[in-house]
Amino acid sequence: MNRFCERCERVTADGHLWCERPDCPAEQGFPVFVYGDYLGDLKITKLIRVWRTAALYEALRGKETVLLKVAHKGDDCEERLKREAVALASLVSKPLPPVAFVQSYFPSPRPILPVPLPPYPVPSSRPYGELSYRGETKFFTVFQHAQGKILSDLLLENPQMWHYQVAWITVTVAEALRPLAAGNRCHLCLSPDMILVDVDKEGILRPLIFDLGFLLTGNEIESVYEWQKLCEPGYTAPELLTKRPKSVTPAADVYSLGSIFFEMLSGQTAFDSKLLRDEQIREAVTQHRGNPPVERPELEHAGVVKVVEQALAATGRHNNVIELAKALIAVYGRPPAEKRPYPPRMYVLLISLAILLVATLGVAAFILLQILLRRPAA
Repeated sequence: MNRFCERCERVTADGHLWCERPDCPAEQGFPVFVYGDYLGDLKITKLIRVWRTAALYEALRGKETVLLKVAHKGDDCEERLKREAVALASLVSKPLPPVAFVQSYFPSPRPILPVPLPPYPVPSSRPYGELSYRGETKFFTVFQHAQGKILSDLLLENPQMWHYQVAWITVTVAEALRPLAAGNRCHLCLSPDMILVDVDKEGILRPLIFDLGFLLTGNEIESVYEWQKLCEPGYTAPELLTKRPKSVTPAADVYSLGSIFFEMLSGQTAFDSKLLRDEQIREAVTQHRGNPPVERPELEHAGVVKVVEQALAATGRHNNVIELAKALIAVYGRPPAEKRPYPPRMYVLLISLAILLVATLGVAAFILLQILLRRPAA
C-alpha cells in the first residue's frame, strides 16, 4: 500500500513523505491501495478521495465497476463506517414485489445518497465487509458506481458558479441529510470533498453525497475518542472546536452546509485547510475570523446574503439543514425535476405489445374475412 497525505495530497510508495512545510503532518499520512491491488474479489482501479476516516476507490467486481469505501485503521474510523453502512441499508426502501416489478419499467430518480451493494459476492447478514489484508483487518462498504466530479475539484474549474445552481446543490444536499435531521442525528464532517456533482441533459448540476458522517445524537459525540483529528475544522461549527464537545445538535450541520454554500457563492474557502494547521483553523473559526459573506447586489436584494449570515452565525442558526433548505427554496424554488430516460425494458415491452397488437389484429381480420367468405349469398 502507498501512503497518502490528506493535507498535501502527496503519495509515496515507501511510507516516507517529505514536504517543504515544517509543520506538515506528512509522516502521519494514511495507507492507501494502488491500482491493481485486490481486496477480496475487488480490484482497485482508481483512488478517488482520501478523507480523515476512510478512502474512496473505484473498483472492479468481475466486469462491474463499483465504488469501494475502506475505513482507516482505528476504532473511531471503523465504527463510523459500520454505523453508516447500517444506516444506508435501513434507508434503502424495498417495495413489495408487484410494486417493484411495475417500477422497474419507469425512470428511477437519481440517487442523492450512495446505493449500497452487497459487500461480498455471496449474501451476507451485514451491510459492511471485513477482510484481512497483509495482516490487518480492513472494514469496507461497496456502492453502485456514480458519474461526476468531486465538488472541490469542480470549484477549482469554476470558482464562482451560477447562484441558482449553487442554491439547488445546497437544497439537494440538505434533502440527502433529511433522514439524519429527522432522527436528530448529526453528520459533523460535511465538506466539498464528500459531494459528487454530475450534470444532467438540461445542464443542471445534480449532487450526490458520498458520506453520512458520524451519525451522532446528543452526547454520543463523547464516544468519539479522537474527535479533533477526525473532523474538518474549516467546516466545523465553532461551538464544537473550543474544547472537547460534550453534546451536539443538528444546527452544527447547518454551519457546515452554510460554509459550503458560502464557498460556492464566493469562489473561495473561508479557511484554507491546505495552507493552515488545524490549530490555526480552529482558532480562526472560534474567533469568527473567516471571510465576510458574499457582497453581490443581486443576492443582497433577494435576501440570500442574510441566509448565509444566519447559517454561519455563532448563535441563532437554523435548527437543522431542512430549515436552511426551506429558506433557499423560498428564494429560488425547488431544483427542477430531472427528465430521466426510460429503462431499456420499457422499450422492449412497448415493442412486444405493438407486435402482439398487430398479430391480434391480423388474426381478428383473418377470422372476420373467413366468416364473410363463408356467408351464403343472398
